[in-house]
Amino acid sequence: MKYLTTIVAILLIPVIFLSTKLIPVPDSVGRVESVSELKDDVLPHHTVVLSTNNGSVSALAYAGSSKINVGEMVSYRDEGGAMIVGEKYRLPSLVSLTVLFVVVVLLVSGTHGARSLLGLVFSFVVIFKFVLPQILTGSNPIAVALLASIVILMVSYFLSHGVNSKSIIAIVGTLGSLIVTGVLAVGYGNLVGLTGLGSEETGFLLDTLPRESFYKLMLAGMIIGSLGVLDDITISQASIVEELKRANHRLRMSELFISAMRVGHDHIASLVNTLILVYAGSALPLLLLFLVSQIGYVDLLNYEALAEEIVRTLVASIGLVSAVPLTTLIASYWYDGSR
Repeated sequence: MKYLTTIVAILLIPVIFLSTKLIPVPDSVGRVESVSELKDDVLPHHTVVLSTNNGSVSALAYAGSSKINVGEMVSYRDEGGAMIVGEKYRLPSLVSLTVLFVVVVLLVSGTHGARSLLGLVFSFVVIFKFVLPQILTGSNPIAVALLASIVILMVSYFLSHGVNSKSIIAIVGTLGSLIVTGVLAVGYGNLVGLTGLGSEETGFLLDTLPRESFYKLMLAGMIIGSLGVLDDITISQASIVEELKRANHRLRMSELFISAMRVGHDHIASLVNTLILVYAGSALPLLLLFLVSQIGYVDLLNYEALAEEIVRTLVASIGLVSAVPLTTLIASYWYDGSR
C-alpha cells in the first residue's frame, strides 16, 4: 500500500503542469482576443472580443470588474441579450493546486495521508450533501452542525488513525470540547447581541432563509470551524499518553496526566496563537477598512462584523484549550496502570 500511494502521487505530478490542457473548456468561457479602450458611457465599460467554442463573441466588461488582458481565459454570460464578461477562468489553476496538495500529502504521509484525504472528501460530502441542504430546507443549523460533526468525527478519525482506543479517546475528547464551544457560542452570542448578519455574504441570502436563521447559522459555523483544529490537539494528547504508557507500564493515572499536560501546555500556546492569527489574517481587509475610516475603538468593537470575529476566535480558543485537559484526563484514565 505504501508503494501504491507513491506510484499514484508520481502519476499525478503531470496533472499539475497540464491542467489547462486536460480540463475541457466550457461553452461559457472564452479566450480574450482584444480589449477596447474604456468607453465613458452610463456605465463605463470595455468591449471585449472572445474566442469561444461557439465562435467569436463580443462582450462588455465593466470598469469595476477584474482587469482583463489579451490571451486570458474569462467567463461570460447573457444578461438581457447582452454578453457580459464575468470572472477570470480559475478552474485549471485551482485543480493544479489541489493535485499538488494531494501529491505532497501522499509522498510525505503515505497510507496515512491517503486515509486522511478520504476523510477530507467525506467531510466535504457531508457538508454539501447534508448540512447545506438541511439548512436550506429550514432545519435547525445548530442541530444539523452537531449531527454532522459527530458523523465526520467518527469516520475521519477512524480513517486517519484506525479503529483503536486512541481514536475513541480523541473522539470523546473532541465531542466534549465541541459541547463547551457550543454552550459558549450560544451564551456569548446572546450576551453580545449577535444576529449573524454581520458578514457581507448574508445579504445575498436574505431572500432565501428566514432572518432568525442567520444567528443559528453563525453558531453552526463556529462549531464546524472548531472541529478541524480539535482533531489535531485531541489525537496528539491521546498519542502522548499512549506513548508514555508504552514507555513505562507502571505509571498511574495522575502521573500520566501530569506528564502529558507538560506537553499539552506547549501545544495550547502554539495552537491558540495559530488560531488567533488565522482569524486575524482573514479579517485584515475589515480591520484595514476601520483603520482608514478613523473609527473610534468603542465604535469599532461595537461593530457586529468585528464583534462576531472576536466571539468566534475566543470561543474556539476556549474550546481548544479545554480539549487538552479533557482528552488527557480521559486518556490517562483509560491507560491507567492500576486498571
